[in-house]
Amino acid sequence: MGGAEGYITAGSYPDDGLGEVFMKLGKQGSTLAGVMDAFSIAISIALQYGVPLETYVEKFTNMRFEPAGMTDDPDIRMAQSVVDYIFRRLALDHLPHEDRIALGVLSAAERQAQVAGEDPNQVATQVESYAQSASVTVPAPEKSVEQESQDGRAEKTAEPQGFVADAPLCTTCGTKMRPSGTCYVCEGCGATSGCS
Repeated sequence: MGGAEGYITAGSYPDDGLGEVFMKLGKQGSTLAGVMDAFSIAISIALQYGVPLETYVEKFTNMRFEPAGMTDDPDIRMAQSVVDYIFRRLALDHLPHEDRIALGVLSAAERQAQVAGEDPNQVATQVESYAQSASVTVPAPEKSVEQESQDGRAEKTAEPQGFVADAPLCTTCGTKMRPSGTCYVCEGCGATSGCS
């Protein structure tokens, strides 16, 4: 992210959730690496003494400082800081869907479902069941004529909304923005590209 490369390793208890976090960022011996090591230890000790992960996610997401920017994580395309990214990733990996909705942390598939008007809870259930049975493939049901006509209507209604292939990603939530006059508007969170 923003030219910085790092690694997160999270250890969890079999029945009790996240128990420790190791974060490596920057060159060994650098100030940033030392601060992240100390931060990892502090977070791990607090988790082991009962501080819930939800508290950390609530406090540290949306924290802004450099390095920030695009990431190579498909679920978190933009992060406002290293700490913002770390706790969004931990939330996606270790918190139930209901808690993540309350905290505003959703995966890319869940955000797309929201924009499409689908139930994000259903998407989260599908993702969890797919992860548990990754080796089992289920053939897609055949579409009826009525469903195909509804899909055709959905495609036709999506065209006038103004989704453009080269539209920028939202700096707040990472979803693709749509044109609105001379600016762009995010369908996911309502942010604009600078116009009001």
